[in-house]
Amino acid sequence: MPTERDSLDCLIVLGARLNQEGRPGRIARLRMEHALKLWREGGATMILILSGGCSREGLAVSEARAMADHALGQAAAHGGPELRERLENCLVLEEASRTTWESACHTLALVRDLNLSTVGLVSDSLHLHRAHYLFRRHFRPHPIRLHPLPVPGIIRHYWQNRRYLWLSRMALRETGAWLKILTRRPHRRKK
Repeated sequence: MPTERDSLDCLIVLGARLNQEGRPGRIARLRMEHALKLWREGGATMILILSGGCSREGLAVSEARAMADHALGQAAAHGGPELRERLENCLVLEEASRTTWESACHTLALVRDLNLSTVGLVSDSLHLHRAHYLFRRHFRPHPIRLHPLPVPGIIRHYWQNRRYLWLSRMALRETGAWLKILTRRPHRRKK
């Protein structure tokens, strides 16, 4: 779906599981790096809402905080202290969510508080279909336009590098999550 990235008020970047050291794993890094690319292309002024709570037992850092630290490091490395400071002023962390549905709930409150109307939703292509569905369901009663912005090349990357097990796990996880959504939908009773 083509979008006018220049007109986005904000990007919501969905978290992904951290590694054992509390740093973003490959998926979280790719999501964040894609969001940074979109942010720079959009003039480096839009707000970035990073969503994700603590995903591992024993880690005190949230997915959102770990992604923010990674993003600030990338900004400093590729654009210097000025770009890092600019990015820091654009970051909003949502650190309570443990699921995609919770991310939709918690980020809606932030989007409304910040009076934003056009939002880009960043995730990998496997996850984004479900995330967009859940966010649309939650955002629907509000005048907020939501644009899915998938991270390019993740499936191809895993396939080309023969990471079939990881790709299978990602697909199975998404299939299970879709089944949960579909079985929880209210069924109409026959009269």
